Amino acid sequence: MRNSDVEQSRPSALNITVFSLNAVSGFSHLGQFGILYPLMALWLDAHGTPAWQVGLVGSSVWLGMLIGNLFAPGALQRWGASKLAAVGCFGTVALGLVMPQLDASWLFLWALTAALLGVCIGLRWIGVESWLYAIVDGAKRGRFVGVHETVIYAAQGVGPSIIAMLGVSGQRSFYAGTLAALCAGLSLSTASIPMPATSKTILLAPNTVLIELWRHSRYMLGVQLGLIAGVLDGVLFGMLGIFFVRSGMTPENAALTMTVFGLGGLLSQIPLGWWSDRKGVRSVTRILAIEGLLGAGLLLTGMGPVAWVAAFLLGSLAAGALTAAVIATTHEASVLGTAMEVAVAEVSIAFTLGSCVGPLLAGALMDYCGLISLPFLTLLASIGLMRAANSQRR
Repeated sequence: MRNSDVEQSRPSALNITVFSLNAVSGFSHLGQFGILYPLMALWLDAHGTPAWQVGLVGSSVWLGMLIGNLFAPGALQRWGASKLAAVGCFGTVALGLVMPQLDASWLFLWALTAALLGVCIGLRWIGVESWLYAIVDGAKRGRFVGVHETVIYAAQGVGPSIIAMLGVSGQRSFYAGTLAALCAGLSLSTASIPMPATSKTILLAPNTVLIELWRHSRYMLGVQLGLIAGVLDGVLFGMLGIFFVRSGMTPENAALTMTVFGLGGLLSQIPLGWWSDRKGVRSVTRILAIEGLLGAGLLLTGMGPVAWVAAFLLGSLAAGALTAAVIATTHEASVLGTAMEVAVAEVSIAFTLGSCVGPLLAGALMDYCGLISLPFLTLLASIGLMRAANSQRR
């Protein structure tokens, strides 16, 4: 009787845990990426900080995230997913309280704080997503990934609106990010199903993670898609708005068009996850590649209403490429018996490296070769997606 009761209660416990982990990611992404990450640059700029120093602080976040991704698998092995995610969330709470107390001239402390924020993002990312994708049904994982990414992109979109309402130069926006991170940490307490125990026969040190990443990058679809997704994220999220302005749009119209870009990413996640469950992640990757080819082509035709269609397609591409990478790498982990935390760390590191390279490459080429560089890079990345999908064997 007791066993029967346990079996009947498990679906409810699973639903509550999945909901809780989505809440953790949603609140933490709102606080970390939606509010604190852009707010640091805006606050420093409002206080007269030189642009190169603002850029240095922003880059420090990505460097910290890379460090967090490297150390997270070993930390998860020692602490467990719940403690790892808690460190990421409550560490962000502490940083959110410290940031508004720093003087704008204290460049080293701002860079250090930004790097620590990146570490917290990496720890939370690996902790929550490894946990979530280890407990859900593999046959329905695409839909779970789609829902999870939708929550994340929604939070990322809400963050700037909160900054706009509360202001940039004061402290209230920092405390809003702190409150969001606190809500994320508290949401962990309602996740009742723990992450399945992983084998500890191999110590998941940073060098081991990097070696596995290099080995898997040559033949595993998830890692390859993660790198391309990072490049697309950096190129499109970072430079598309500038492309629209330099093409003749007013800043207001460019911002509106980028809103359409964001909607493309937000609305496409669940359909792409559902399609992946039915037709496979390679089919989704081909769809994304076609969207990229069409979107890049439309960018070359003019800046009228066609730009909105292009923005929607490219928003779906930029967001969907990471979704496809996560689905692919978690599926490969299940099939090959790879530790889920290693698989998620690998795609996270690949994505972070691509995100670092993307805006630097796009910015340099746009200055040197002109605006055509951005659609050209998008075309190349889309061709890379198609090649990755077609060259891999099941």
